[in-house]
Amino acid sequence: MNSLPQPRCLLHCKARQQWWLSMQFKRLILMSAATMTVAGAHAADLPVRKAAPVDYVRVCDWTGTGYFYIPGTDTCLKIGGLVRVEGAFISAGRIFRPDTGLIVVGRNQDQSGFFARGQLTTDVRTQTAYGTLRSFIAIQADRYQGLYQGGGLAGGANSFANQGGNLTYLDKGFIQFAGITAGRVQSFFDFYADNYNYEGIANSDLSNEVFAYTYNGNGGFSATFSVEDHNVRNDGIGSISGGRFAVASAAQYGGETVPDLVGQLRVDQAWGAAQLSAAYHQINTVAGAFAGTNGQGFAKKDDDGFAVQGGIRLKLPMLAAGDDLWVQGAYQNGAYLYQDSVGYANSGFNSRLLGGFQHVDRDAIAIGVPGSAGGYSLEKSSGFSVMAAINHYFTPNFHDVLFASYEESSYGRAKNIDWTLGGLGDMSQYRVGNQFLWDPVKNLEFGVEVFYAHLDQTLAHNPGQAASALPVGISKNPDAFEARLRVERDF
Repeated sequence: MNSLPQPRCLLHCKARQQWWLSMQFKRLILMSAATMTVAGAHAADLPVRKAAPVDYVRVCDWTGTGYFYIPGTDTCLKIGGLVRVEGAFISAGRIFRPDTGLIVVGRNQDQSGFFARGQLTTDVRTQTAYGTLRSFIAIQADRYQGLYQGGGLAGGANSFANQGGNLTYLDKGFIQFAGITAGRVQSFFDFYADNYNYEGIANSDLSNEVFAYTYNGNGGFSATFSVEDHNVRNDGIGSISGGRFAVASAAQYGGETVPDLVGQLRVDQAWGAAQLSAAYHQINTVAGAFAGTNGQGFAKKDDDGFAVQGGIRLKLPMLAAGDDLWVQGAYQNGAYLYQDSVGYANSGFNSRLLGGFQHVDRDAIAIGVPGSAGGYSLEKSSGFSVMAAINHYFTPNFHDVLFASYEESSYGRAKNIDWTLGGLGDMSQYRVGNQFLWDPVKNLEFGVEVFYAHLDQTLAHNPGQAASALPVGISKNPDAFEARLRVERDF
């Protein structure tokens, strides 16, 4: 059988195929290289997009200096605070408290002491359709020794063992939104509020828990109505303890029922500020149990207290940049702490700023009703205070503050009952001080304050009789001197 004919390329077909594939592969490589070269040339003409830098912290441009956005939010935050260190010296005199009979001699009192404070604040703000939403916190930690601690007043014992103390507390903490303020703030009654002076003078200066609403009008005018904690403004109830007007069991404040109601009208403009404020303070008291009821009888008496205040601050750029003048006056009836928030006429460093006979002011004095089963009436305090302070810059780094206050209080019929029985006479007091302040660099201040206070008072006495004699060495009209050094860094 004859074999089939073979193709002519049978011997060379494999070699030709390999050659053809090799040529096609080289051609493909050359075409790809040419294409990449042209594409690269065109790409070189296009702009290059760099990676955007990571924006870790952005400055808030609508809140003022020092605020920055919390990363990833539209909320602005400012962190601040201060460090304050003080040392003080006071002249000490023999103290006598008629309500307790306590006598403390001058040598058993600390006349010097040291104080340190650290404060941290956070101010958080967010823009909303209703305006700015704000929350603020100020935490303070204090360390105090010597006269700041109150050593030497514990029943006359000396203060050798007084090693000082620590206190951490919420100074301010509040939320503001759409005119509403809720939290712990400076009372809306207050105006000057010890703005410059270190030692307290006769004016209202208290932080309080509030619910308030503020209407902001045009031209810097505003009106505020505030509901404030009642107990912060309670200055106690005194009682007649002997004689025909004795209260069977000492009267005192009852539980809080009606909070204090405060109204404020204010204007802030380029020339300064002015404010009118008023407050209502309920006096709800209880005494008991009284004699003859087997411990079951209680007496009660309620009354109403109030206070009004007006103040003005004038900027004085015609004298020097930063100069200003404050003037303020207040009147109260049954609400002593709106007149003078330091507590009572002798108060200062734990009642030792003024020694002598302690004029222990109260919101009211309970006077027994003869022949009644424990009944009593209330003789409310009545008084006023005025103050002024002027700050003047001699140079941008040195300024001086002169301040003074005067106050009076009286208790009606209570001055016609001898002080040994719980009666309380009239009083007047003035305080004057001066500060020398040096600011070598921004937010650092060295200050020296000198301060003098004097109290005049009448001793309560029964009609037609002389007042009972005071213990030996106790002054009826005491005075005192104080000097204080402070260094403070704000940030």
